[in-house]
Amino acid sequence: MGWEGTTGHLYLCGSHEISRGECKKYNFAQGRKVKAVYGNYSSLLALCDGWEFEWLSSQVMGLAKSLNDVRIHQLAFGKTHTAALSLDGHIFVWGDAAYGQLGLGGKVTSAAHPIRLRHSKNVSFSSVACGGYHTAAVSEFGDLYTWGRNFEGQLGHSTKVASLQSNETLNGVFHHPKHVASFLNKKCKQVACGDKFTAVLTVHGEIYTFGEGQAGQLGRGRCTKEFVPSLTLKCDDPSEEFVEIACGWAHTLTVTNTGRLYAWGFNLYGQLGLGDTNTRFFPQEIECIPLTHVYAGGNYSAAICRGRLLTWGNGCHCKLAQKPRDESHVLTPTIVNVLNDTYVQSVACAWDNMLVFAPTWVSLIKPTSGSLEGGTKISIYGSGFWESDDLTVRFVPLTEGRLPRAVLAAYDPASGIVSCEAPKFSVAGDFAVEVAMNGKHFTSNGYVFEVYVPASFTFISHEELPLVCETLIQLHFNGEKPKSTLNPSLRWVPLNSHYLPILVTGDCGSIEVSPKDNQEELPSEPDGPTTPTFMVSFPAPKFVADVNELIPCQLEVSFNGQDYIPVEMQGNVSSMNPQVVYFHRAAVVRCAPNSMPFSDKMMSMQIEVNQLFDIGQIVCKAQYSEPVNTYAKKALVSPNSSRDATYRVATANLTVRALKLGDQIIECTVPPFAEWSVQTITPNIDNSESDDEEKSKKPLVRAQSNKLLWFQQDEQQLEAKILVSLNGGKSFLPTYSPFASTFYGFSHGTLTHTSPTSGPITGGTIVSLSATHLSFDTDNSLVSIEYDGDLQTTSSYVRASRENEGRVVTFQTPSFLSPLQDIPNTPTGSQGQNVPASPLNQATIRLALSGTTFGESSLPFEFYRNPAVRLIEPQVASPGVMLLITGSYLQSSSSMKCKVENETGTFSKDVEVDFREEKAGATYKLEMPQLGTVANGQLLFYVALNGQQYATSEFAKFTYVDEPEMPPGKEDKKKH
Repeated sequence: MGWEGTTGHLYLCGSHEISRGECKKYNFAQGRKVKAVYGNYSSLLALCDGWEFEWLSSQVMGLAKSLNDVRIHQLAFGKTHTAALSLDGHIFVWGDAAYGQLGLGGKVTSAAHPIRLRHSKNVSFSSVACGGYHTAAVSEFGDLYTWGRNFEGQLGHSTKVASLQSNETLNGVFHHPKHVASFLNKKCKQVACGDKFTAVLTVHGEIYTFGEGQAGQLGRGRCTKEFVPSLTLKCDDPSEEFVEIACGWAHTLTVTNTGRLYAWGFNLYGQLGLGDTNTRFFPQEIECIPLTHVYAGGNYSAAICRGRLLTWGNGCHCKLAQKPRDESHVLTPTIVNVLNDTYVQSVACAWDNMLVFAPTWVSLIKPTSGSLEGGTKISIYGSGFWESDDLTVRFVPLTEGRLPRAVLAAYDPASGIVSCEAPKFSVAGDFAVEVAMNGKHFTSNGYVFEVYVPASFTFISHEELPLVCETLIQLHFNGEKPKSTLNPSLRWVPLNSHYLPILVTGDCGSIEVSPKDNQEELPSEPDGPTTPTFMVSFPAPKFVADVNELIPCQLEVSFNGQDYIPVEMQGNVSSMNPQVVYFHRAAVVRCAPNSMPFSDKMMSMQIEVNQLFDIGQIVCKAQYSEPVNTYAKKALVSPNSSRDATYRVATANLTVRALKLGDQIIECTVPPFAEWSVQTITPNIDNSESDDEEKSKKPLVRAQSNKLLWFQQDEQQLEAKILVSLNGGKSFLPTYSPFASTFYGFSHGTLTHTSPTSGPITGGTIVSLSATHLSFDTDNSLVSIEYDGDLQTTSSYVRASRENEGRVVTFQTPSFLSPLQDIPNTPTGSQGQNVPASPLNQATIRLALSGTTFGESSLPFEFYRNPAVRLIEPQVASPGVMLLITGSYLQSSSSMKCKVENETGTFSKDVEVDFREEKAGATYKLEMPQLGTVANGQLLFYVALNGQQYATSEFAKFTYVDEPEMPPGKEDKKKH
């Protein structure tokens, strides 16, 4: 702390009316600068704003006026007297002087107001301490002076040859300060006073004690009193020494420069911290966390460890602050949890109250770095904060020659956090963050904040990845990596709003450049300083396992864990748009068409890709790998002549013409087979003459000069694969199904037959077409049907036949116009004239297996007009009755089928008919079979000339009676 002190909070614990058994904040000193706190016996005081007294116990009236011009910077309290040390080394005393404790002479028995102590002009004091009725002070040269009561030897003045009784008589009281002769050749660093004893710490770390010792407070064994100062404790290790002492009523504490704590003396309440209440007559080390300061008062103790307060001993009046209104004694050093998040700087221990000072203190800032452009939201954690209009945060450069920057801040009482926004900086570097509650007096423990220049993005290793992968992604930067950043934070932000951002952690590293791979790019002599570079490697996001959709994500990077910067590639034409990485389960669904004749020049193809996206790196290829024995046969080489046989690979680059992202379609052009590049590959060839060990193990690849030899026009088919890459060929997509990417080359075969061979001219016939060279399945084939000058094409597909082992083409015939009127116009309700069937011209069928080029082979197909029934006689039929069926276009065929069926379709029965050509016209004769009572009622007659498509008419109705009514007999006629 500076000579004026620092702002912060005072906390009271004990019997004081403010605390009342709890640890409470003393708000009357808020905003003032606290220099130190002092307490002993019943007195408690905070020294504020340099040398102003803030009494927390009863104060002496008129005291402030008496010391108006005196700058007091240290105080000590006895039972009934007070000593104050001024900034210029003078001691002022007041109170009771019955035992000479004021040092003003035997005639002065008390002083109501401070009186300056008279002493040699050459003596200037640096510290002062008070016992019950005695006072001790250390000069600036390390000399010890004492005065007051000495009946127990607490002043250290004695006649060595005299007895204890004589010393009590001769040296019982000293009314003036007197130099302690025992320390003539020993320089003192600190003096502490118990009730009737004194402890001295020398500059060499040795501890001397003298005075009353019956409770072990001298630490030299059992004794009543000691008038001569004697060595009690010193460190055996030269690198370790005692640096601080404190005395209670009858116990002593000391701490080393390494934080080790020793205690001895009275221990009825556990004030030694040894876990019991047994008095110790010799120093004993206490096992606890390393401490920096120790305090004692009455029968309790306190200590500080890195700003955390520990207390133990007598818990009366709840002064230990362990729990609210808890007067339990504590036997070991225990952290005060109520102040666990508060940085404690000093403690004053009165008998019934403890005063704690927590300065305005910065313990942590988040984040610890920010951009040169400013704007970083900084959260400052610490203690000693409160709401203030003047709350200011200052950024002090740690490099000389630069000016600090300051901004106003805000305090949140609920969280206890001070927040501010970092200003814009002119230069990068380290800055100390300091806080001032009043805008003027800033904290001294500045927390380092690094200001960095944001690096630019130059490269990302992946722009697309599978939804589930363990790939590490690399991001390259130009610029300096922030020193405080070990593991940057990266945020994947899905563009689909129903997915939440995913945070991952990256690792920084250097960019490794291979001289072999970049020899041409590296200059022989650098023209100037090179731009620093670094990279960050990080994992892909983890999505839910059952996600199966395209998830485009933007990527953001943060070097301070808070400010995220969208990744935008430097030099990218579209650099205004953040980088997008696609996570997908993209797969090739189908290729249409999936085949091409060997004779075609080129062909357009549509490739359907599930979850298609475009990062400008779509590559499509067709690749054929020849079976090993095939090449051996063509080359007239025995297939078994080599363990690793030679084979050929033909590849074609497909030209991408258009993308339909909405339809997930890639439109491309397949070049003719003759233009595919061909390579002959000999696996595991022994290149023993090569110096490159890796190269000697690679297969030998030779380009084939005569491309026409790699396939034969008369081959039935070859099977290639369509390869699709969305990342420029680094990897190729899987297939949605086993044959989704299969691509066939074929020669046109010969059409052999159709089934059925005929159908109505109105179309709708499902036809199975057989042919040679049908060795693969396809949904892309086309069938052309030419009839009477009209040419129509219809879609078809190729599948394995259920009737035989081969494949068939299945298609449906379209509708054609009939050259003649089907039925002449007749009056309504009239059946009209029957029209005889006349043959129609044959149709011609051709096949385009790829859907693009039709073969030369063709087959005929017969069209006909559906028979139209106009009359059925009789209209009521029973089993055995012969029905005569007449109408237009009646004819017969080898595949003809007939049936009768009710109107609801719940009953149907195939029937046999006899076709007759008579003078009156063509007829069908049907002898009604036994149908059962289920068929009773009106039935319809149907006929299918091709055995597949049934036709009927409104006149093809009759009534069926399963058991006709018998004719009446003679007996029945008599009844009527």
